[in-house]
Amino acid sequence: MKKLAILFGLALSFNVFADAQDGVTVLSDDATEAQIQLVRDGAKNRCEEVDDEDQREICVVDYYAQHNLEEAPSCD
Repeated sequence: MKKLAILFGLALSFNVFADAQDGVTVLSDDATEAQIQLVRDGAKNRCEEVDDEDQREICVVDYYAQHNLEEAPSCD
């Protein structure tokens, strides 16, 4: 039972930060515009080095999905 509790705790902790590399938190249902902009900026920073436009869009979509941002990506 103790191992199950530890495993459950670890699973929850991974959801707090969708990506430990950039520290941008997962958006809640009542996210502010500033929090949403942090996710947009994080996606831009993460995916700007991808040369292929289609792959860049996939990168941004994946990043948005990891952070619970439900909007169409803009790779501009």
